[in-house]
Amino acid sequence: MRLSHTRIAARSAILLAAACLQWDALAAEGSSGTWRCGNSYTDRPCEGGRALKFQDARTADQRREADRTTRDARMAADRLERERLHLESVSARRQASFIDNKPQPRMATPTHRDANAVYKMKKRPKDPVYVSRQDPASPPKKRASRSAAEN
Repeated sequence: MRLSHTRIAARSAILLAAACLQWDALAAEGSSGTWRCGNSYTDRPCEGGRALKFQDARTADQRREADRTTRDARMAADRLERERLHLESVSARRQASFIDNKPQPRMATPTHRDANAVYKMKKRPKDPVYVSRQDPASPPKKRASRSAAEN
């Protein structure tokens, strides 16, 4: 069965109208108010909850201004997030992927390792002590030459 364009358009219009009527019913049901359920608030009824009635005392101009301010704030937040993500991606390409967070030793004071190394050093052997039979206060004796000692 072939349908003409007018019949297709008519059926589409009927389906669209039926969907809009359902959305209208859902919207009216959803806008039935605000419910308090214990210590929280929701837009749906809950067991043991009570309906609250609120009246918006703002004028239409004030509501439009508040909506515009909210929209501007969201746009600014989105822009700042995009800028931050861009800067992070650029800086991630330029910097190392590993960051060493160890504290650097100060030059004026020895490090913990240097201090332990001093205590763990092995004792060196003492230098030999050279002792002579001469009295340090007496003048040195003159050596006799070899030729005189041979005679």
